[in-house]
Amino acid sequence: MKVLASDFDNTLYFKNKKSGFHDCDIKAIHAFQRKGNLFGICSGRPIAGLIHELKGIIEPDFIIASTGALILDKRYQLLYGQSLPVDIAHHIHMTYQNETALLIQTLSKKYVYVSDLHDKNDQHAYLIHSILDVHDDIYSLSLIESTIERATFITQEINQKYDEVIAYQNMDSIDVVSKECSKGHAIERLKEIYCLSNIAGIGDSYNDLPMMDAVDCSFTFEHSPQSIQEQCDYIVTTIAEAIEILEKE
Repeated sequence: MKVLASDFDNTLYFKNKKSGFHDCDIKAIHAFQRKGNLFGICSGRPIAGLIHELKGIIEPDFIIASTGALILDKRYQLLYGQSLPVDIAHHIHMTYQNETALLIQTLSKKYVYVSDLHDKNDQHAYLIHSILDVHDDIYSLSLIESTIERATFITQEINQKYDEVIAYQNMDSIDVVSKECSKGHAIERLKEIYCLSNIAGIGDSYNDLPMMDAVDCSFTFEHSPQSIQEQCDYIVTTIAEAIEILEKE
């Protein structure tokens, strides 16, 4: 049995593409699963931000969400979760609220809590004014910046200031989770939960680096940052190409 964990944005899903997905990837994933293999998502997105995009397109065998703070099975039932300290989450929000839009990630399958409602037609965005308005456990904060350079600075600043959390840069956004969380740690837990000895991963951004360390075979793209390319086993153009290589191994 082969297992592939895939990043979501700009790996599987593309906002600038009408359908959101490459047809060749969807066909390859369906064929991969029909052969008894496992395909799952490993994303910085919240659960609500994945379910609605995947519905009717792909049924993942597992979901790693919120940059590794959550692991769910194919029925979206919780297998593992590590929440953020509320006081620290609130302090980070207050520190950067004037320059970043905030996305608050919980276990909600319906809503994503936001501090700035950019898309007023987004029925899954729930506008709040403070983290203290959220009464669910918070698993991750996403701070949306305007430039990659500023996102790099904020990521470094958060990691220097707080011992209990860790920030990962995802191009022009910053994902903040509990210190022991990462896509890589979630991959290791997934191996334990499903008794997997071998797993492959594919991604395109800096927050995928821990996943690349944890998987046994790694894929990325030509458009990925050089540091990602240097750490991966293969550089491909699509998930379909990665699956083709994986099935030959």
